Amino acid sequence: MTRATPIGYANQPIGAEAAKELLAQPLEDKILRSYSKIEEWYTAWGGSCYVSFSGGKDSTVLSYLVADWLSHFRTPPWPLNLAFVNTGLEYPEIQRFVDEYTAWLRREFPRVTINLDRFRPKMNVRQVIERHGYPIISKRVSGYICSARNNPDSMRAKWIRGEEKTTFVSGGTWEFLILAPFKISDRCCDVMKKHPMNYYAAATGRRAITAEMATESLQRREEWERTGCNAFQAQHPKGKPMSFWTEQDVLQYIVDRQLPIASVYGDIVASDGENDYSATLTPCALHCTGCHRTGCMFCGFGAHREKGENRFQRMHHTHPKHYDFCIGGGEFDPADGLWKPNHKGLGYARVLDYIGVAY
Repeated sequence: MTRATPIGYANQPIGAEAAKELLAQPLEDKILRSYSKIEEWYTAWGGSCYVSFSGGKDSTVLSYLVADWLSHFRTPPWPLNLAFVNTGLEYPEIQRFVDEYTAWLRREFPRVTINLDRFRPKMNVRQVIERHGYPIISKRVSGYICSARNNPDSMRAKWIRGEEKTTFVSGGTWEFLILAPFKISDRCCDVMKKHPMNYYAAATGRRAITAEMATESLQRREEWERTGCNAFQAQHPKGKPMSFWTEQDVLQYIVDRQLPIASVYGDIVASDGENDYSATLTPCALHCTGCHRTGCMFCGFGAHREKGENRFQRMHHTHPKHYDFCIGGGEFDPADGLWKPNHKGLGYARVLDYIGVAY
């Protein structure tokens, strides 16, 4: 059951121009604003909150920000509750880092009681893909393809076919996926991550704080502008105190505060692609020498846009056993004639061949 919105608190929509200004602010100003949003969220719910901690670099920064605020600006400090959904799809390095970072935070902030709750979804990835379909291209495109197959006359179907104009998808670009010999869906993240987190929130009465950033997708940018950083008036209330941060802000914060990150990221370096400026004061974009994103290992969202070595090619030499399970296996289901995972693997080879992604 959803708790009522705390009295005196409401969504704070942000205009497009104001959003641009916030995104362009210096990092130190963003840090102060994030503290303000964390304070607002914790105070509204009387400290009954949790950080959605994936072990990725964004939630690593968020966990530190919240611990720092609790330790220095709250007397006595409320506990820091970290919630980790063990989907079975994380990199092994991420799995280890979740425990290691929790222990590190406890040493850094001895005044704060830091709890780590681990839990699993009700289905594994093979079951999700069998039932719902492969997550490819993007969450929005996969959802539209699924809708177009179920209801060819729907507006989403018309958008995918390019019959109606929309800013969400390029008209007709992905129409060929409607006839793909496998299911396509955007449900994987819901089943594997969102539903378990919602169950956790309902069971504990705590409210989520996430490291979502508006720059990650058009969908998140629209949500931020519609609700502001703290979405009080929502079916599942959610604090997003890093909404106005960028990838560069996250990397710079990690470097400045010397935060540990999962080893799968490699090192954070400053480079223009040809020259290394790590030891100089030359301003240049930071990047990770290993994985840039560490969501679910087998997720296909955005793989078609990756330049150079993509996630699947990298997995081939960094995690060969996981690669074999992801790429190998699969078979056509005689019941509906569609390609699906089997006991040998997820069968991504046929899927990636169909959309033209190397592996």
